[in-house]
Amino acid sequence: MFKTVRLAALAMGASLIAVPAAAQDSPVLGTWNTEAVTDFGTFAATMIVAVEGDGYTVEIVDVPGEGPGAQAGPPMESAISDVSVDGSTFSFKRSLTTPQGPMDLSYTGSVEGDALTATVASGFGDIPVTGTRAE
Repeated sequence: MFKTVRLAALAMGASLIAVPAAAQDSPVLGTWNTEAVTDFGTFAATMIVAVEGDGYTVEIVDVPGEGPGAQAGPPMESAISDVSVDGSTFSFKRSLTTPQGPMDLSYTGSVEGDALTATVASGFGDIPVTGTRAE
């Protein structure tokens, strides 16, 4: 009886250790130089996807925009939630605080090699995003 309990506990512990190791293999992890071309201008950002605990984190650092609708000054505040990575696909939500009010964005995308493609669903419609892995 005790051997069975110990074996089950050992197997459960090993499976918990294996989850972060498997997450380390996801091609989505890393730093990405991204670009979204919109009617309001070109928006570049650095996106960092990492493992934290038993989940994932996404950090986005916006680069000052180009074009007529580009925002000058400090980057807008944002919060990222609902991060999901499954193999080479990912999704997350980003809430921005803009001078015009809050803006909610939903990202979905995938990675193939060193190329990232995504779609950002916004109140203005879908925005295509492309990216390359940063070195």
